[in-house]
Amino acid sequence: MSSVKIRMLGKLRFSEEDGLQYSISLNQPPDVSASILYNAMERPKGPVLVDHLSKLTVGNFVVHADHGVARYEGLRQLASEGKQCEFLLLKFAEDARLYVPMERIDLVRKYTGSARRLDRLRERADKGQGYQRTYLLEALPDAYEWPCLGAFPNITEEEYREDAKRTEWRSACYVYKQALHADPKYQQAAREFLERQRCEPQALLALWWAFRERVLGVESTEPEELRDRETDVLLVKQYVLRHERNYEKVRREVEALENLTKLEGVEREPIPESVRLFVWQRDKGQCVKCGSRERLEFDHIIPIIAGGSSTERNVQLLCESCNRSKGATV
Repeated sequence: MSSVKIRMLGKLRFSEEDGLQYSISLNQPPDVSASILYNAMERPKGPVLVDHLSKLTVGNFVVHADHGVARYEGLRQLASEGKQCEFLLLKFAEDARLYVPMERIDLVRKYTGSARRLDRLRERADKGQGYQRTYLLEALPDAYEWPCLGAFPNITEEEYREDAKRTEWRSACYVYKQALHADPKYQQAAREFLERQRCEPQALLALWWAFRERVLGVESTEPEELRDRETDVLLVKQYVLRHERNYEKVRREVEALENLTKLEGVEREPIPESVRLFVWQRDKGQCVKCGSRERLEFDHIIPIIAGGSSTERNVQLLCESCNRSKGATV
C-alpha cells in the first residue's frame, strides 16, 4: 500500500525587480541543469555586491550555505597570508563565530523567513545530519528559455571552478534576469500564475506545487508513472486549507483572550471565562445584531432576573448600542 506525505518546502514571492521566484529548502540539490543549479545558489558579486551589502545591517539574520542561520555582526579586518583582508563575521548559537572572506560572500544571503533561532555551527558542518540548503528558483516553467531572450546562460563544472569564467557567467545571468523580469509578457504571465495558484495548486519542478504562496512537496512510495495528478492536487489543497483553518482558529482564540479584559460595562463574575471565550469565537468577535466590533458586551439573551443562565446558549455578543436598545424593549 502506497504512503503519501505532504511537506512544506518554501515560499512563493513576486516583485517587479526579482520576478516570480520560490525558495525551497532541500537535503539534496534539485534536479535541474548545472547552470541553473549554480544560479539557484548564487549570490550577487561584483557591482551588485555593493547593493547586497548595503541591504545588510548588523543584527540581520543571514543564511550560510553550509552552516545554516546566523546573525550578521559586521565586517572585520584580519591578517590573512601576510596581508589585511576583510571578512564578514557571523555569529551562530552558543556564541560560535565564523569569519567569511569577502571572496566567498556568495555563500551568504539575507534570511527572508520569519525570525527563528540561530543554528549550531558544528551541527550544520556535519552534512550527514539533516543538512539542508536553500535554493531560489524561477517559478514560471519556461522562464529559463523565455521567447526573444534565448536559453539561460550556461556554464560547465570545469568553467565554474575558474574565477574569471565564473565572474563572466554571473554577469550574463544578471543581464538575462534583468531583461526577463522587465519583459511585460513575463510580468503578465507571472501575475496570472500568481492568481491561478491562489485558487488551484500549480505544478512546479518534480513533484512540487505552489498553492496560496506556499511551495509543497508530495512524497510517495508509489512509482511516479502510477501517480494520479488529481489526487496530488486534492492532498495539497487539504494540507494548506487545513493549516489555514487551524491558524484562523488560533488567531481567533488569541483575539478573544486579548479582548476579554477590554470589554466595558460587563460584570465578569456571573459568566465563566470558558463560556466567554467560546461565545467570542462563535460570534466571531462582533455584534450579532449589527456586526460592529466596537464597544462589545456579553449579553444574556434571557436575563438572569428572568431565570436565564450563564451558559453559552444563553450568552451572545452585542455592541453597547444594540444592547441598550434591547434593554429598552425588554
